[in-house]
Formats: sequence, structure tokens, C-alpha cells
Amino acid sequence: WEATLNTYWIKYASKVSSRDKIYRFLQYFAKMIHFQLKQSGAPSETVKWVKHVSKTFSTGRKFIRMGKFIDNLYKAYKHLCKYSISLTSEKELVQVMTLMAYIADSIFYVWDLIVWGEAAKIWAFPHLNAKLQRTRWNMYRYGLKAIKDYIKLRTLRNGSVQYYSTRRIAIKSSLDVLNPLQSLGYNDLNGGQIGLLGVITSCISIFDDFNK
Repeated sequence: WEATLNTYWIKYASKVSSRDKIYRFLQYFAKMIHFQLKQSGAPSETVKWVKHVSKTFSTGRKFIRMGKFIDNLYKAYKHLCKYSISLTSEKELVQVMTLMAYIADSIFYVWDLIVWGEAAKIWAFPHLNAKLQRTRWNMYRYGLKAIKDYIKLRTLRNGSVQYYSTRRIAIKSSLDVLNPLQSLGYNDLNGGQIGLLGVITSCISIFDDFNK
């Protein structure tokens, strides 16, 4: 079993997208712990260190996602070539929403790259308000994905493997959209709750990867 576990782990960790999900789990786990330590009155040095760990994973994720906007633009192009743009049925609506989600993902990763460059002091575009734009497009992309998956559920047979998989992804996107909504002031979730949601959705993503 050790050889099997090592083989699965090596194959999984060798993918950039997989490492991003692992770092995401650690980022939000640290965020959750930071909130709990701060609330419990832990030593300030410990609180600062845990916050630094969370920010370090966040910055690292931005670095490894560099150029991902190109990948999503290509996915959008391939999707556009494969499916016709029509709204005559729920299945066709799902394909349109999928295309919109690819485009929203791509725009988000452009802003993600700009924010990373500003944090690394490589460039500065203060007039763009990149952090706000990144947060807005994070909300748009997760919102589009959640709507798309809930519509897709209506086209699948209840009880099928694909139905449960799509439902799980829809729940994940619905939880993920709460993070940018909180940053934009649309809900009152605290840092600990956002951290917990991030941990849960990261576990869902990793679980789905191992079940592909």
C-alpha cells in the first residue's frame, strides 16, 4: 500500500493545479487558526507568525498560477469551437455558462497576476485598484460556476455518479463565492468562518481530483 500511496501522491503533487489546491488548504487552515489564536488572546508574536504563514501561501499560489489566464482563454476558445451558442435548452444554457465561467476565470487570473506583481514590488498600478477588481472577478467566476452547476443538475439523472459529482461541485462554488462577498462587504462572516469554508472547499477539490 505504501508504493500505491507514493505513486498516487507523486502523480498528484507533480501537477501545478494540484499543488495550488494543497497550498490553498494550508492557506485557509492557517487563516482559521490565526482567527482562533487572535480571539483566544494568544501571544502577539504567534498570531503574527500564523498570519504571515497564511499570506505566504496566498502569495505562493499567485506565483504558481502565473500565466493560467492563457490556459483558460484557450479552454474558452476550444469550448466555443465545440459548442454552438444557443439558449434553446437547459443543456445549451449550461454550455454558454461554462464559456462565461472560462472567460471570468481568465480575467480573474489577469488581476491575480497584477496583484502578485504589486505585492512583489515588480510593478505598481495604483489607479487600477487591482485588489478590488480581483475580488470582484473572483465573485463573478464562482457565481457563474455555481449557477451553471445547479442548472446542469436539472439535466442529470438523480442518483447517477455524475449527478452527485456535479452537486458536490455546485456546493463548493456556492461556498467559495462567500469569500469575495465578505471582502466586498455583502456578508458578515469573520476570518475564522472564511478559513473554515476555505478548508472545506479545498478538501472537496482534492477529493474530486483523487476520484477522477
